[in-house]
Amino acid sequence: MDIQLDKKNTAHHLAKGIVALALIIFSLLCLYLFMLFTTEKVTRIPATSVTLHSVKIGTFTDTLVTRAVAIPSESVIITSECGGIVTKIHQNASSNVKKGDVIAQLSNDDFILQVTSRIADTTEQLNNLRNIRRLLEKDKLDTHLDLQDAHYQVEKRNKEARRKKTLYERGIMEKASYEQLLDELAYWKKRDAILTLYQQRQANRLPSQLAEIDSSLAHLEKLTKQTEKSLEKLTISAPIDGVLSPLAIKIGQQVKPGEKIASIDNPHSYYFEASFSEYYLDKIKPNDSVTGHYAGIDIPLTISSISSVVENGKFIVKLTLTRPQPLSLKRGQSIDLRVSLGTIQHALHIPSKAIFVTEEKSWVYLIDEKNRRAMKTPVVIKRQGETQSEVVSGLSAGQHVVVFTDIHIDKPDIIEFE
Repeated sequence: MDIQLDKKNTAHHLAKGIVALALIIFSLLCLYLFMLFTTEKVTRIPATSVTLHSVKIGTFTDTLVTRAVAIPSESVIITSECGGIVTKIHQNASSNVKKGDVIAQLSNDDFILQVTSRIADTTEQLNNLRNIRRLLEKDKLDTHLDLQDAHYQVEKRNKEARRKKTLYERGIMEKASYEQLLDELAYWKKRDAILTLYQQRQANRLPSQLAEIDSSLAHLEKLTKQTEKSLEKLTISAPIDGVLSPLAIKIGQQVKPGEKIASIDNPHSYYFEASFSEYYLDKIKPNDSVTGHYAGIDIPLTISSISSVVENGKFIVKLTLTRPQPLSLKRGQSIDLRVSLGTIQHALHIPSKAIFVTEEKSWVYLIDEKNRRAMKTPVVIKRQGETQSEVVSGLSAGQHVVVFTDIHIDKPDIIEFE
């Protein structure tokens, strides 16, 4: 006897089986993910690749480490005053030069003609003033001689008039001759009076006139020398001792007036600039002592000024040498800078190298001495210096933290030591 199956019941059981299978697969996946996220990540490393440091309570020096850029205190930009064509270059870039050393030579025919013309005009004015001075002195001499002659003639005719007066009164001398003698005496007396008055006026005016002329002559002579010296503008020389920057000229180049030729930095006079985060704006103060480090030597520095402008979260600090000392630096070269921000007594501190940051949190590896392993432990750091950091929570005095020496790992939850 044939059995007839119900097709609807068969399809219904098949659907239930598929749903049950899907639920089982989903449950297994969730279990896997739960185990994946809850299982601690363990990494085994050699014990020789780490060092252990104690968590201590003691004096903590808050030190900030950064870089400072050297800037010459004395730096001179060399430009061409008159311009011209570069005919010769005497110095190389970055060479040490002394004051007065010739750097380059220029040629400028138009400038030379202008200078020559000015010298000729000034020389003509000098000659004119010298001629005027000679004429005034000659006039003084002539007046003096004429006055002497007038004195002589007056005296001569006075004596003659006294002698001939008796002859005239006796009728021996003609009246016309005697009157002519008196007229000549009156003429010379009048001439003597005029010359005397002119000499007096001349004596009052002449010294100031000569002084003005002498002053003008001195000014023109100085101007002539300056004009002649202006030809030296075609010779570019070092104004100070120092290090020459790379030259911005080549032989045959046309240099414009005011165009930069080079610059000279005084290698024995520097100040430094460093930028700090605005977080330290109230912690760094003028006149604070700072230590720079360069070429194996410590450089005592003093904060001379602090910029009041904060740009992009940073402000600029200017530092100067506490005492003069020779430094073989160049413009823009940087030095290490250590800034002490203060000392704290009885602070809980650990080595800064023991701290690492992930997910915007600070962590350390805390030693579990019983199980010979280290646990990834969150900590709160208040101040982090170059070598030490102050811990405010997460650790206790006497515990030990790990500092890796020569390996880098992906920061697992647990480190086991082999």
